[in-house]
Amino acid sequence: MSHHPSNEVLQQYANGSIDAAHGIMIATHLELCTQCRQQVQYLETRAAEALLSQSLPQQTMAASNDDHLNQMFETITALDTLHPSTLRKPESIEIKVNDRVVMLPSTLSQLIRFKGEWRSYGGKVFSAHLDIAEDSRMNLMYINHNVQIPQHTHKGVESTLVLHGGFSDEDGHYQVGDFIQRDASIKHSPFTKVDEDCLCLTVLTEPMLFTQGVARVFNLFGKGLYP
Repeated sequence: MSHHPSNEVLQQYANGSIDAAHGIMIATHLELCTQCRQQVQYLETRAAEALLSQSLPQQTMAASNDDHLNQMFETITALDTLHPSTLRKPESIEIKVNDRVVMLPSTLSQLIRFKGEWRSYGGKVFSAHLDIAEDSRMNLMYINHNVQIPQHTHKGVESTLVLHGGFSDEDGHYQVGDFIQRDASIKHSPFTKVDEDCLCLTVLTEPMLFTQGVARVFNLFGKGLYP
């Protein structure tokens, strides 16, 4: 795994200002990526410390800080302890597309009930809409092996998280857990290798625009295309 969310995106996730669709995507990346999970924990700790310092009167902060922390610790330790067996982690779930069964991360287990039917584009690309966001479009997208998607750019931002297999474009190769963002400054042609298919979670804030070949006809319908 070599492609991660930017520090800005992780900060938005840590302070709760991220939108719902990208929040789910980042939570899934964190399940797969120890490095970013530790970074978010650090950012959340810093935010909690800042909130604590703001809640104490400035003139008495130095004198009362230790007493305040001690009181918080005593309150926490007085709570009933939950045995780990009572804390149920969401279970992973299988999905089937094009006769391929893929196990999804547990963070997506509750999301599947919002999934629409798979739509096939020539038996090469399959897309299923996840109806959870009002200001963007979230999809599961499966790309069969040895497929190249026509070159395109984006009116807004395209975010992609690899869930299974991998794909490549002009900038490199992407594997499970990799998080990639593209905007209008980028033109690319994603493709899979002969022996590799791919399942991704994608979020588009605006339609995609094809920039080469006959696929540009799709630009005439709504000035772009949501897969």
